[in-house]
Amino acid sequence: MREACLDSSCFPITLTVSNANSDREASNMSRLFTSDSVTEAGIALYTAAGVPGDLAKSAIDSLVMSSLMGHDSHGVIRIPEYLGFVQDGSLDKNAEVSIESTGPTTAVVDCGQGFGSVGAEKAIQAGIDIASQHGTACVVTRRCNHVGRLGAWVQLAADSGMIALATCNSPIYGHFVLPFGGREGRLATNPIAYAVPTGGDPLVSDFSTSVAPEGKIRFYRNQGEDVPDGWILDSDGNGTNDPNQFYGPPRGGILPLGGHAGHKGFALSLLVEILGSVLSGISSKDTEVFGNGVCFIVIDPSTFCPLDRFRSLMDETIEYMKSSAPAPGFDEVLVPGELEFRTMRRRLKEGIVVDEATRTAMIDEGEKLGIDIASLLKSL
Repeated sequence: MREACLDSSCFPITLTVSNANSDREASNMSRLFTSDSVTEAGIALYTAAGVPGDLAKSAIDSLVMSSLMGHDSHGVIRIPEYLGFVQDGSLDKNAEVSIESTGPTTAVVDCGQGFGSVGAEKAIQAGIDIASQHGTACVVTRRCNHVGRLGAWVQLAADSGMIALATCNSPIYGHFVLPFGGREGRLATNPIAYAVPTGGDPLVSDFSTSVAPEGKIRFYRNQGEDVPDGWILDSDGNGTNDPNQFYGPPRGGILPLGGHAGHKGFALSLLVEILGSVLSGISSKDTEVFGNGVCFIVIDPSTFCPLDRFRSLMDETIEYMKSSAPAPGFDEVLVPGELEFRTMRRRLKEGIVVDEATRTAMIDEGEKLGIDIASLLKSL
């Protein structure tokens, strides 16, 4: 069975390349490529595997943007994984998305077991449309594959002048995260994301309710590096820095967010589980479910306050946060999303990280499909 890795949370990854004169992201096992060339290579792979061009572009654009924003754990590292889902049939490359209105402000989106990014975009757009008419909306998904960076979808709402909150769970075979006090996984990394419009870049927060997402642990494993202290336990419940001890067999577990106050991360994760499974009428123990259970809540701020006034007040609030004198070891206060937008602008100029394992996998899959991927990937 393919390795289940259906968390959707993300943390920026910043690594240093040894031959760089600045803080360009990568490691000595990674290389930097232009985002356009990675996009071209990814679309070529997917279309060669029979994915319709528009769906291939949507899926690859989402992954490349995640890497541009600094979220490598949910970026191009996933290109071979999604291709594997297409090839083994667990992802329907021709899926159609349907939207069922269940009330004036609610809807269920059936993503058809296609690309999660395509289904998520349809779902958040449904929420935006409903909130535009009624002020608020709540939309849940069914049969939705891995949605990637959850913050991408709430950001779409903020770009439309909406406030959005999203939660995302995973089914039982993705339950790598330990309940507080336990040593057997019962939850996924269960992220929460929100976005708020401002007078500039939107405020975007996207965080796992575990101490780290599985994708980031996999990134460390691919780099041959240890994970930081306090992230994972081995199968006996002992702390370890070796990512291989997490993957097993036997499998270990990821700790909930909060360290000694991990009961708080556990409580948040349980809420995500409820909104992702129970609210949709699905058991947390269901072994037939595949993919993510997503819940979007969208609010039109103009229902409560003129949008221009709201944006102005958001700018004032952000400036107030950033006016706090930095503590020792910090240069400034950063609000959610600020680092990601800076990273995106820099990586558009310098390139995005493609680790060697991912690059090799893309090249190998390309050879099977008759595509010279190495010639498509362009370094800066």
